[in-house]
Formats: sequence, structure tokens, C-alpha cells
Amino acid sequence: MRIKEGVLKDDVLTLESLEVELDHTTLLILSGYGGFAMCGALDVGIYNTEKMKERKVICFKAVGVKTLEQLYEAPIVDLSDYARSLNIAEGMKVKDGFKILAEK
Repeated sequence: MRIKEGVLKDDVLTLESLEVELDHTTLLILSGYGGFAMCGALDVGIYNTEKMKERKVICFKAVGVKTLEQLYEAPIVDLSDYARSLNIAEGMKVKDGFKILAEK
């Protein structure tokens, strides 16, 4: 296993990044502005359980991505209820979800 931390920046956003190389897959996470995005290796559903809802976790997921850059540009396929309450939606690009968070 190899873990690589970094930063992904564009004109508007600065996000922390994490890549965890595992056997046969890589876990990808972007984090910033109070929320995080992840690749399909993780489950958003856990954050929508009664026990977890009180934590108000802001997270969203994209699938079929192999790099942090692809994750950043990918459409959101699943998100926590709290992220949804902030007007982040399925089909929106991950970067646009972070732009909403950055404006709050």
C-alpha cells in the first residue's frame, strides 16, 4: 500500500487530495470547504443512516475514475442527504459541488 497526499488547485478552488494505492485499485479522495468527494470505492449510504445524520457530513461520490483529476471533473452519482440540502445534486460535476461549498 502506498499513500500520497497532495493539493489540487484551479483558479477558484484549493482542495486537499489523498491517493491510497491498494491491491488492484486506488482509493481517491478530494477534501475542502467542509466536505469531501470520493471515488466509487467508498459508500455514501453510511452517512445517511440515522446514527450518522446528526454529524451533517457533506460528501459525494463519482465512479469510474482512476485519477484525482478525473474525480474532480466527474459527475456526482451519489451524495449524502446533508450535501443535497446544500443544493449539491447528482449529475453535477464534483468541482461544481465544491464551488457551492466554497461560496458558503
